[in-house]
Amino acid sequence: MIKILFVTLGHLSAGEFTIAFEFCKGLPKEEFDVCFLTSTKGTSYLKESKIRYVVLEQSDSISNLEDKNRNKKITDDVMKQFRPDYVIASDVYTLWYSHTWTGLNLEIFKEYGVPIGSFDSYEFSSTDFVQDYYGGYKATIPDYINQCDFVIRYCPINKIQKTESNVKLTYLFGEKLELTMDQKLEFKRTFNPNQEKVIFITSSNWESLNVNRLPALTNLMDWVPRILTHYISQLNEKLTIIHVGPQSYKSLIPYENISYFHYPFIRPEIFDTFLAGSDLFLTTNIISSTLAKAIYATVPAIVLQNDKLVNYNNLKEQLRRMPDWYQEMARDVKIAYPFRLFPFGWYSFLKPLFHNNEYTDTFLQSILFQNAKTVNLLRSYLYDENLCSALKQKQSIYVDKVIRLPSPKNVIESLVE
Repeated sequence: MIKILFVTLGHLSAGEFTIAFEFCKGLPKEEFDVCFLTSTKGTSYLKESKIRYVVLEQSDSISNLEDKNRNKKITDDVMKQFRPDYVIASDVYTLWYSHTWTGLNLEIFKEYGVPIGSFDSYEFSSTDFVQDYYGGYKATIPDYINQCDFVIRYCPINKIQKTESNVKLTYLFGEKLELTMDQKLEFKRTFNPNQEKVIFITSSNWESLNVNRLPALTNLMDWVPRILTHYISQLNEKLTIIHVGPQSYKSLIPYENISYFHYPFIRPEIFDTFLAGSDLFLTTNIISSTLAKAIYATVPAIVLQNDKLVNYNNLKEQLRRMPDWYQEMARDVKIAYPFRLFPFGWYSFLKPLFHNNEYTDTFLQSILFQNAKTVNLLRSYLYDENLCSALKQKQSIYVDKVIRLPSPKNVIESLVE
């Protein structure tokens, strides 16, 4: 029996937890004994799956030092009592960020004398370890990934390619996402009884974080959901929007042709059903695990980004030809910076990851501020059956290649060899 301790200490996004949880699902219980050292995020899934876990908490009422001492003692006890053969961080940088309240980092785990690895979400070793944030701020991060005893890269979003011996490739999800006939009929009854097309969108709490407190970013964060709904409304077709996220967009959709369904939270299996039943997924996050899942479900997807600095003060002539709402947006936003992941930015940081990455052939990309192009893309991949069919074929071929990668079980067994 191989014992593995997963360390998932992210508290803003569920992405890091999802990666570890999906990997864990590929480890047979009769061969692997698993425990999660985690934040409160994701504990309900662990409880349902009957997976052992220990929670580290960040309190509001006492000092960080007390948090650190308490959480370090809990971790000491876990390492002593569970005695893992391997520790896997999801990921080593989330572990680093958590140090302010957990007191934990890579160096401390190395002191336990147990091999420690990390999921590698962004092919870190191909970067210069500089993360460029929206607005131009840059932060250098430590080269922790190359200090790990082993690294696990999941596809998508990583490239399918040969790697060093200590870098292991695996799949993010082990099978295609397909609906049963009953699920399709129930989805149709609920969301498109009259054959209307369905667009799936998501939002998260972390997307409301203005890390560097830029006024221009605050205004754009307010405008992004409005931009999306304006683009959808310009199709002038009867449509349904399914939105999963903390804040409702209902007040932004005064259009009679759009039916809007908002869910602050839904169970993962229902989330998957709603996504797989939809006709299109729309996002501003190119590293989204939901984007990857859309590809597994052969759902056309459009990622909206920005590839250059846009100063609307210099575009007054062009703005006169734009709709009134767009002109209002330009007056509010004033200036927009490049991003691949909104609102963080990371335009340059993620460039190596997506260079020559066949994953990018499985979805469409458009510039958030290009009104006509984005509306045309939406129309094409909602209503042009030939285009949709060609894209879905690319998605299916790509996923077939991904799920032939080594399984999580194979990955861990290769560490033992």
